[in-house]
Amino acid sequence: MNEADHHKQLGNKLFAQYRYEDAIKEYTTAIIKDPNERVYYTNRALCYSKLAQFDHVISDCRKAIELDDTTVKAYYLLGHALIEKKQHTEALSKLKTAYDLAIQQRVKYVNDILQALLTARKRKWDDAEAERLVHESELLRYVQDLIEAERKRQLDAAGDDEEKIEEVNYLTDEQETKIQKVFEQSKENLMRREIPDAYLDKISFNIMHDPVFTPDGFTYERQSLLDHFARNGYVDPITGRPCKESDLIPNRSLKEAIEDFLKDNGWAAGKKMVRRM
Repeated sequence: MNEADHHKQLGNKLFAQYRYEDAIKEYTTAIIKDPNERVYYTNRALCYSKLAQFDHVISDCRKAIELDDTTVKAYYLLGHALIEKKQHTEALSKLKTAYDLAIQQRVKYVNDILQALLTARKRKWDDAEAERLVHESELLRYVQDLIEAERKRQLDAAGDDEEKIEEVNYLTDEQETKIQKVFEQSKENLMRREIPDAYLDKISFNIMHDPVFTPDGFTYERQSLLDHFARNGYVDPITGRPCKESDLIPNRSLKEAIEDFLKDNGWAAGKKMVRRM
């Protein structure tokens, strides 16, 4: 074992004891001894992540990827840190790369990556939705101000004509009520949206990221199916017929449909549906 690896091992022991700051010191020493080993950077990044020091996580992960652009851990930690920094578009990109590499390399934490992907999608939509609601509120106030300005103009023109004043106020109030109902209906329509059943994995009941066909024509989330194979053997969960990993075919058209759906319905990314009886 070289000197750099010795400090990495010390860091690993400290990490297991939840002594993250001390572990960081050991990984830093390892980096000083050998600045070209990406594992030291990802290990230190994990410690920084535990301490919520996400700027440092991002820096270390970018360096690790520069040294080795196939390291799943770096893309995963980077994506997680970018979520926390509200850089959701890049977070999605990095996490998608992490997922693709994880499938290729058969890493054990694919489900964690999938969950982070769903979180990034939902956070991105939440931010966009918050901005939309602000703009909608501003638009409503703007329209109301226009209506009130028109009310004032008509009242000034009515002078002392009480019948005209009553008519102006009645029609203006009616107009404002209609406008308010339009905006309220828009909000209700958004709240009534549902996830199409075809977009949900038949095992986890989560919305799918990587849907695949089995030979019997059923579609599942790839990782859910792989987990099923590990637990129950190589059979289709619904039909019970033989089915191997090599038999799985990507359902690209469904994946594109889900991607399009989530662009406008990011709230769905974090939903786990109750099975309908």
